[in-house]
Amino acid sequence: MSTSVAITATCDPPVLAWRPWAAVSAGLLLVTAVFLWMARTVTGLEGMVTLAQLFVYTSLACTFCPLPTAWIVLWATRTVDPLAVALTAALGTCIANLHDYYIVNALCRIGRVRRMRQSRFHDDAVRWFRRAPFWTLTVASLLPLPIDFVRMLAISAGYSRLRYVLATFAGRFPRYLALAYVSWQLQLSNRVIALVLLVTVIGGLVKAAQYLRERRDAHAKAVSDAY
Repeated sequence: MSTSVAITATCDPPVLAWRPWAAVSAGLLLVTAVFLWMARTVTGLEGMVTLAQLFVYTSLACTFCPLPTAWIVLWATRTVDPLAVALTAALGTCIANLHDYYIVNALCRIGRVRRMRQSRFHDDAVRWFRRAPFWTLTVASLLPLPIDFVRMLAISAGYSRLRYVLATFAGRFPRYLALAYVSWQLQLSNRVIALVLLVTVIGGLVKAAQYLRERRDAHAKAVSDAY
């Protein structure tokens, strides 16, 4: 059984047509942009404008455009109902994660990524993921931890796009709802929300610097071993 899983893991996932998805996502952004432009002169639509801005932002916050999302959920809930904020942010994140799905699907057929997928580590990781793929993705989306590895693994393993999106929503909706209710109850100031954004950005930069340093050290070690 394990052998068949390993063999399947090294096969490229089905090629996806990215142009229809690019057209759909661009259309969503265009419609939202038109609504925001038209709503500038209409009173009583402030809440809808906030939700539209939230949707655009979260729909772009994918692995390849790592925008922090906690701060904007806190900000949106200052004027909009927490349930509406959590629902909008979760839907936006589903769109963003589909961007990841199409990009990674294409990368799976490119040199270095393809070689990595043929490694023993990748086979073992896919075998682990397939024990409970939906709940693994859901829990990873729920917890405030970096989950890029789990998402990339699901895409590399050819996991169903529908289940992938449902797991994303099932994990992110309660997470955003908890953040939204905190902001709603505490009525956080702009200063506090800006501080949350600053801490998030600094944390991301520290992790990026650590990753680059580890890559540099690994490369230096490989070069020294070669000689």
